[in-house]
Amino acid sequence: MSFHETILGVGIGLGLSGLSALVPGLHPYNLVAVVTLGLQWDWWSFPENMGLGLGVGVAVGYAFFHLAPAVFYQTPDEGAAGLLLPAQKALREGWGLEAVRWSGWGAWGAVLLMLLSAALWPRGWGTLRAVLAPHMGWILLSIVAFMLLSEWPWGYERLPTPGHRLRAVWLRLGASLLTFILSGALGVLLLSRNPLSGPLARQPLIPAFLGLFAVPGLWQGLRGGRPSRAFPSGERLPRGVWARGVGAGVLGGALAVLFPGVTAGVGGLLAGHATAQRDDRAFLVSQGAARALYIIGSFWLLVLPEAPTVRGGLGAMLAPWVGPATPARYQTVIAATGLAGALAFGLLEPLARGMQKWTLHPAWRWAYGGALGLILLSTGVLGGFPGICALLAATGIGWLPVLTGSRRLNTLGVILIPMLLRRFGLEGIAGQALGLY
Repeated sequence: MSFHETILGVGIGLGLSGLSALVPGLHPYNLVAVVTLGLQWDWWSFPENMGLGLGVGVAVGYAFFHLAPAVFYQTPDEGAAGLLLPAQKALREGWGLEAVRWSGWGAWGAVLLMLLSAALWPRGWGTLRAVLAPHMGWILLSIVAFMLLSEWPWGYERLPTPGHRLRAVWLRLGASLLTFILSGALGVLLLSRNPLSGPLARQPLIPAFLGLFAVPGLWQGLRGGRPSRAFPSGERLPRGVWARGVGAGVLGGALAVLFPGVTAGVGGLLAGHATAQRDDRAFLVSQGAARALYIIGSFWLLVLPEAPTVRGGLGAMLAPWVGPATPARYQTVIAATGLAGALAFGLLEPLARGMQKWTLHPAWRWAYGGALGLILLSTGVLGGFPGICALLAATGIGWLPVLTGSRRLNTLGVILIPMLLRRFGLEGIAGQALGLY
């Protein structure tokens, strides 16, 4: 019976992730928050094995299904921010379906490698955590420095005078730094003086992520245009390109799992530079692989029998309902991940084709308007009025990269700055500077 309960949970989790992918800007963790709200208030209950399956289904479905809206709806989240520019190019030139397909192949490659290496995770994670923990602060600081310093301005060569070029370049670089600092200040505020009420009080950064990533993308989509038709690229994905992309993506996803505060977007950026990824196909594969390993791997950490660790929003929300971390339950998670990954990979193609047809429909703008309203409504219901305020503040910060052409990855200061302050024991000083204490 326990295995059947796990499979049922996997099906429910895949359904929640698939439903959230169909609605532009809707995060699956919002739906998980509704589920946990019902559990807290005894509206319903389910056994631990079903909770375990639910977590696997949501994680796997999120890793696969949300590749499609990142391309067709242009609404990336914190883990898919690196996909944005290639996704914009793919949608504009009419080969969005191929972009989703290649990213999906990357995610599937990452899942296969996770299954093959599953036996190494429990002891390997504990060893790596013991080795890296004393140096985590400086490692994170180095990652942040690289992320900011690698922001390279481009497209200003044709401006008429050196003065114009200098002003344009520093406008973009200054906007990058300002975005990072402002998003970090918002993260410190939300984590130090959590103002949210309701289910989102346990995950105060969700309204921030929606405002930083989803809302600007939805507004751009609402006001922008769409290609009049799809133009299949006709390109195949060579095995060598796939292997290089999966290798880089797995490296990026591993970095994101190892270092708290580092998401798949940042991990993919680091891995892309380390492996010199320049091919669009390999880049899309690597982003799909990094995203899958980060999202699914973060949930796996919750049930590692030798070193269970709560990492990421999904693990934090479901930790009370997934049961103890035992070898048997870890083996169940591995089997459930293989099943869910096969199902999600098979369903990604029809989901992407349906989204492609919808974006070519004359009424597609209604979806964006409705999604904006749904984000406001769900944030208000699940996070109260403070949640709406956090959403609006994050939206203002999220517009800076849109207006200046800088990286949206800089908005991840909302996670990275609080993490750095905590590692170096500077939370109190930062809180006093912001008037929080």
